[in-house]
Amino acid sequence: MDREEEIQDVLRLQDELIHHRAAWDPDPWLELNISTPQLKALLLISGDEGIRMRELARKLGGSFSNATVLVDRLVDRSLVERLDEPQDRRVVLVRTTRKGRHLIERLVTSWRALSAPLLETLTSEDLATVHKALRVLQGAAQTNK
Repeated sequence: MDREEEIQDVLRLQDELIHHRAAWDPDPWLELNISTPQLKALLLISGDEGIRMRELARKLGGSFSNATVLVDRLVDRSLVERLDEPQDRRVVLVRTTRKGRHLIERLVTSWRALSAPLLETLTSEDLATVHKALRVLQGAAQTNK
C-alpha cells in the first residue's frame, strides 16, 4: 500500500469509528439552538483571542453585513462579545465568551462518550499504540499551526 492509499485507509477507518453512533452521544450537537452559519461563525471566532469582523466575513465567504447579523445573534445568546481594537477604534473585534467557549468544549469533546468505552476494551499494548499514534498526530498539528 502506498502512502496516499494508507492515508485514505486511515481516514476511512476514522469515518467507520465515528459511525458507531450507538455509543456516541450526539446530545450536545442536537441541543444546539443556533443555525449552521452561526455555528460556523462561532467556530471561526473561537480560534482566536479576537477576530476582526472583516476577517470573519472573509473567512465565512460572505458580506460584512451578513457577518454582522450572525454576530448579533451570537451576542444575543451570550456566546460572543464585541470589543474595540485598542490600536484603531474603527475596528471591531469579536471573541467568544466563557459560555461560548464552554459550548465549543462540549461539542469538541462529545466524542469521548464513544472513545472511553472503546479504549477500556484494549489490551495494554494496543492502548500504548493508540496513545503513541495520538501523540504523533498532536505533534503534527502543533507543527502545522
